[in-house]
Amino acid sequence: MNDKYGIEIIGLKGIPLIKTGDNIPEIILNSLKYNGLSLKDKDIIVIAQSLVSKSIGQVRNLDDITPSEKAHEIFNIIAPKAEQQGLPKKDPHLIQLILDEAKEIIKTEHVLITETKHGFVCADAGIDKSNIEGNRIVTLLPKDPDYQAEKIRKSLKKKSHKEIAVIISDSFGRSFRVGAVGVSIGVSGINPILDMRGKTDLFGYKLQSTIIGQADSLSSAAQLVMGESDEGIPVVLIRGYNFEYDEKSSINSIIRNKSIDLFRGPEGSKLTKVLKSRRSYKFAFDDKIVNRKVVEDCIEVARWAPSAHNGQFWRYIILDNQQLRERVIDKMNQKLRNDLKNDGKTEEYIKNKIKKAKLNFIKAPVLILLCLDKIELEDYPDDERRENEYILGIQSISSSATYFLLALEVKNLASCWYCAPIFTKEIIKETLNLPKSYVPMAFFTVGYPLKTMPVPSRKKLQDVIYEPKV
Repeated sequence: MNDKYGIEIIGLKGIPLIKTGDNIPEIILNSLKYNGLSLKDKDIIVIAQSLVSKSIGQVRNLDDITPSEKAHEIFNIIAPKAEQQGLPKKDPHLIQLILDEAKEIIKTEHVLITETKHGFVCADAGIDKSNIEGNRIVTLLPKDPDYQAEKIRKSLKKKSHKEIAVIISDSFGRSFRVGAVGVSIGVSGINPILDMRGKTDLFGYKLQSTIIGQADSLSSAAQLVMGESDEGIPVVLIRGYNFEYDEKSSINSIIRNKSIDLFRGPEGSKLTKVLKSRRSYKFAFDDKIVNRKVVEDCIEVARWAPSAHNGQFWRYIILDNQQLRERVIDKMNQKLRNDLKNDGKTEEYIKNKIKKAKLNFIKAPVLILLCLDKIELEDYPDDERRENEYILGIQSISSSATYFLLALEVKNLASCWYCAPIFTKEIIKETLNLPKSYVPMAFFTVGYPLKTMPVPSRKKLQDVIYEPKV
């Protein structure tokens, strides 16, 4: 806690407009000198994020951004909401940049509430259009704000021989209050939080849950001097705050773990979003490699699908071997050719159909075969119950497949469910040397998407609920 009852908050005048490559520590020292000041031990320098971002080139021209279909879809959702609030509309170029910078879109309203790749929950992935030259120029958050704060602190320490702290600040809105406040996004030399648990209050009671966000409090204090319009004071010196110097500090300690985050809405809303946003992806995939561990994690989720008698009849086969994959697809296509020829299809139609099928399965980054293992099914003496048991197995396989596809969606992987193996069961079993009890049921193509699939039409609710006539 503080030994003194007051602190000084001093805005440093004379900071020039920052360009990429500018030496921030040198500029701060020159500004201190211009203001008749010099650094002292335990001083805290609070620096606006936009200044740091400009100096390291975290700047983008929106005209250089190509909006995706998803960006246009989001624009169509949020533009009317922004208009209702009397706020400017975000154009698809900015929306695309937000998508590129965000780890997750948490809420789509008149703004986009996002989780950044740093773990910050804020509007628009922290992209800022204020205090920068050019109507179409924006700043992005530094990729590693702690690293930038540390670089500046060490440079200032080397030149001043003083033990100081550096905070990089930004302004964020809040969940239940109007108005932005200053928050810390990067620290060096000071812990973002002040843990008061175990200390006593004025009446001698031991504090059990009090943790103070001291870096955010200092950022908010500095924000009053920095301002948000034409004040032009992106660096503030805070003097007199007694803190414990900490060279190993990190902004990560202030980020609330998702498991105890009560402010992002119920988990059910996230599930509904995943269920409604999942699409069968039929375009070419990105060349990015899909880590096998990620696929296995999704299969792990699929293990928990419901199944008849808890039989868990599903068997997943990841076809990593490209030669084996081509061999099985070629043999399947031979049968497809014969079937289409017998159906009276033209040679051109057959050729195009086979070419498309081959490309879908050969070019996919990951190809997975899902089989039903009949050995796990109950055996009955009569044909009717044996047939019904087989149907139960198919239903169980379908539930596992659905879990698998949704798990892929959560991992931001695109996928498509193909039923071609049903028509070539014996060919696949023979080519892959599968156990006799295995029945090939489906292929899944998996990879990272290059495009956004259009929203498919859906029947109205009253068309899928049947009311029996009594």
